[in-house]
Amino acid sequence: MKNTVQRRCDLLVENRQLVSKALVLESSIIRAVAAASYTEKDMSVDVDQLKDCIKLLKKKQGAFSYLHGNSTLIIAAKMALSGNPEGYLDDVIEVNKVFQKGKFFGSYYRVLAAMSICDAGRAAQAEEIVEKTNILLKGMSKSHPWLTSDEDTSFAVLLAMTDKSTEEILSELEDSYQYIKDKFSFHDNAAYSLSQVLTTLEGNYDRKGEKALEIFDAFKEAGSKYGKNYELASIGALVNVNMNTEELVSEVIEVADYLKDNKGFGMLDMDKHTRLMLGTMIVAGSYSDEKAPVSASVTSGAIATVIAQQLCMYVAIMAASTSAAVSSSN
Repeated sequence: MKNTVQRRCDLLVENRQLVSKALVLESSIIRAVAAASYTEKDMSVDVDQLKDCIKLLKKKQGAFSYLHGNSTLIIAAKMALSGNPEGYLDDVIEVNKVFQKGKFFGSYYRVLAAMSICDAGRAAQAEEIVEKTNILLKGMSKSHPWLTSDEDTSFAVLLAMTDKSTEEILSELEDSYQYIKDKFSFHDNAAYSLSQVLTTLEGNYDRKGEKALEIFDAFKEAGSKYGKNYELASIGALVNVNMNTEELVSEVIEVADYLKDNKGFGMLDMDKHTRLMLGTMIVAGSYSDEKAPVSASVTSGAIATVIAQQLCMYVAIMAASTSAAVSSSN
């Protein structure tokens, strides 16, 4: 494992333990996700500051807000990292209101999408970004009504923040999906999500699709099959990393194996597919500044890192929701 990657692994493990001191009753995955937000910024968790951000969030938003519950720790971490916690929270609230216009029910996915806009420093452009996002979601729903849902908002907003027109995005998205879908039979929804991630990247759809499939196959050949469900889309974060595929995959697997031996990342905390996805996030983030072509409109860092963070938050929400459903049925 290269030194830069090793350092990020150690920082993630350390930050996960610190996050646990700020909010004890939280799932292991959500704690890991919050810790990853700090790690991506190469920062250690300030526990007292994080606690203050949680208090501020609870004070400003009611108990039934979608900014609470599964999102609390993740948003609080983002608040703390922003340098202006109250200002960041106010921006997320306002952007989320733009997403909510005309809708009766709230959504965790729209909250995540609002956070993406704020993380990119584009809260002032929320109206036009949300309008573009909604156009994309309508186009996606028209082409694939059974594959498109509110869950796609987190990805659609990343597409909306690229410099591509809605027509270009929808055309490339469909080409990308048709290119890769046969590889993932019975996992159409995950393949469509991967196609969305690939479309946020620069380059021809077939080149990106070929690279994604090559990476997926390389994991299998290395004895660590990559998941075909929620985690599949994260492979897209590796596509533009300037590194030999076998070496890239080997490093992700090494990171996942390393995490497994640390508190909060073991078999009782998450499955191997989630650990591989965390490994993908760390490796993609470590090399994101190495000449990977990134849309000029994404200002919060390399697009691979943005995608990986959104995917991890999505996993955390789904895991927490599943756990709640199991508990209520007992």
